[in-house]
Amino acid sequence: MDAKQVTHDVIIAGGGLVGSLAAVLLARQRPDLSIVVVEPQPQGPVPDKRTIALAAATVGLLQRQQLWQPLTEVAEAIQHIHVSDRGHLGATRLHAEQEGVEALGQVVPAAALNRVLYDAIAGLANVTWLAGARVSQLEQHSDFVAVTLAGETELQQLAGRLVVAADGQQSFVREAVGIQMQTTDYGQVGVIANVQLERDMDGWAYERFTDTGPLALLPLPNKQASLVWSVTEAQAEVMQQWSAATFVAELQQAFGYRAGRILSVGERFQYPLKLHLAERSVAHRVVVIGNASHTLHPIAGQGFNLGVRDAICLSQQLAHATDVGSYTTLADYRQQREGDYNSIIGLTDMLVRGFSNQHWPLTCARNLALLGLDALPPLRQAFARRTMGLAQMPSGVRTQEK
Repeated sequence: MDAKQVTHDVIIAGGGLVGSLAAVLLARQRPDLSIVVVEPQPQGPVPDKRTIALAAATVGLLQRQQLWQPLTEVAEAIQHIHVSDRGHLGATRLHAEQEGVEALGQVVPAAALNRVLYDAIAGLANVTWLAGARVSQLEQHSDFVAVTLAGETELQQLAGRLVVAADGQQSFVREAVGIQMQTTDYGQVGVIANVQLERDMDGWAYERFTDTGPLALLPLPNKQASLVWSVTEAQAEVMQQWSAATFVAELQQAFGYRAGRILSVGERFQYPLKLHLAERSVAHRVVVIGNASHTLHPIAGQGFNLGVRDAICLSQQLAHATDVGSYTTLADYRQQREGDYNSIIGLTDMLVRGFSNQHWPLTCARNLALLGLDALPPLRQAFARRTMGLAQMPSGVRTQEK
């Protein structure tokens, strides 16, 4: 295959949330580009059982792209956030009205957002969705990248000016171009589930730091909440043996009654909590985004929103690029993203380490920090803007502030 046989401008490996969003933003920004999304799922949008917290800046982007309206029936607004240290006085509260935004964030089913993005792609003439296929081979050339696809049908050959690796934490594309992944093991396991409450949460989200690690409850419709409970690996093994009634009782004990009585729990899932960070986000005519580039501890709900900003920044960098895979274009992208990575990954890593440690000097320090945030509006606002994604939003992107 030679440069004359280039089939597309951009090949996106992975049609999950970040890959699909990148396709929509790129296609709308550059209708002259030919884009293909390669997705192993045989048909329809990528299935995803997660519940995700969308930062205010992410919601603003979806609104501007006219992607938000279909989600309003299943979304639950976060109007208030309560952060506290179980058994100690330290606490801070964030309120949407005080921060000048309609909501601090929104909680939505990932499957619903996947469907909205999939439908949006179906309406874009310059995007091709290849279902039931995955990248099985990749060769970088000076002016293009040759890609071999494997699937249920015979092998396909594609060539593009740029390959976007949005194929998840176990990214084949990232490994194929020799980008190593650095891993920090927190020695924790995330237990996720939906729980039924006695009363509505009224727009409150809770981040509660317990002896085992952070415990978050996010509001859902119909008096439900999305739970993310960080525990030690040993405790996770014990939890697997718990009945639903035991789980609810232990959760109530760990969290307390600030959100009222917990009545029942749905299906429970567990996954190890680790920080994964690619040593670099670009290679020759390849860019790595979303979970293929970084997976974070779920504390403060920053992981997906960091991937959203990858997609935004990439679309901006390609907006006027003559050669979308050129060294200059990708170097600019990498430089633009490094500050955000350092800021958010540093924040989440500090919170995990600082609030999963019961040594009294750290306990005192973090409680003083929480009290300081609550008492000093400038500090609280700076923290709020960072967690809402407003401080890190790529330049030129407007926010949905009041």
